[in-house]
Amino acid sequence: MKPDETLPDTHARDITIYPVGLLAHWQHYVHNPDRQAARHRLRLDLGYPIRQARARNWRAVKNYFNGYLAEHAHFGTRCGTGWTRGRAYRDLARHLHRDPRTPA
Repeated sequence: MKPDETLPDTHARDITIYPVGLLAHWQHYVHNPDRQAARHRLRLDLGYPIRQARARNWRAVKNYFNGYLAEHAHFGTRCGTGWTRGRAYRDLARHLHRDPRTPA
């Protein structure tokens, strides 16, 4: 889904989709012009899932690999996850029990 794409549902504009975990850290690494600082930050960021795995906190390790999160501003605390923006959006729609992109 493109940021400027208009959707038929009035609630769709309240949905925010953003990268988290590994994808957010990787995007910061790739798009940072200061390579040395980017490598240092990526090494520090990768320490988080390693510490969680050593502590056997498998839910935190699993959540680190979510990719994108899609959240609605007013419809509760459920969110959609996926490795693409569209997949996160569809997962959120599944949690909301309907797909806001389809007119009905």
